[in-house]
Amino acid sequence: MANSRFVSHVRMWMLAAPLMICAIAPFIQDDAAFEVSEGEQASVAHVLGQLKADKATTVANDRFDRWFVRSGALRASFSGSDANTALPDAGASEFGRGWMRHFWLTIYRAVYRAAVAHYWLFGGMVLLVALLNDGAMSRKIRAAGAGFANPVTFHVAAHGLLLCFGFGASALLLPVCLLAYWWTFGVCLVGLLSWRLAASFHVGK
Repeated sequence: MANSRFVSHVRMWMLAAPLMICAIAPFIQDDAAFEVSEGEQASVAHVLGQLKADKATTVANDRFDRWFVRSGALRASFSGSDANTALPDAGASEFGRGWMRHFWLTIYRAVYRAAVAHYWLFGGMVLLVALLNDGAMSRKIRAAGAGFANPVTFHVAAHGLLLCFGFGASALLLPVCLLAYWWTFGVCLVGLLSWRLAASFHVGK
């Protein structure tokens, strides 16, 4: 099981992809690519309302300060590159500080996006449970009529869900403008795939 293709896909989409983004994205030289853009903030305010948008920003600031600033992680990450050395480093220290600055901006943006996505969590879970139940009922009705489902459908739905969750984790870190509307689309897509997964699970003679 641990060496199955599905488990390898879990490792790739849920672990490897986000880690690769964290390592590679900070090499981008444009500082603006690591900011929470005005367009993204405006979309959050439009979808959630200004009050909830401000609350998401406050929560993100508080969490980042509590987890990374007050814990000393942010300061410790710059301690090596800030040290004076007798030998010239051909700009390596400055490059390292730039990478680290972009890394922490990426982490902050991920914390902010997680705070925004949190508003879709409850509704998404309710929708997920409802669609899973409806899909299971559809499966039972089909089984009672001696029907069957193509196992490929179950396979595709399972990997589609894995891809959605993996992309959701990676989307928190992507150096692009992520409009709030995409969270609604993601919840609907996960619900659709969940229904298909439940409807085609072990149906057959």
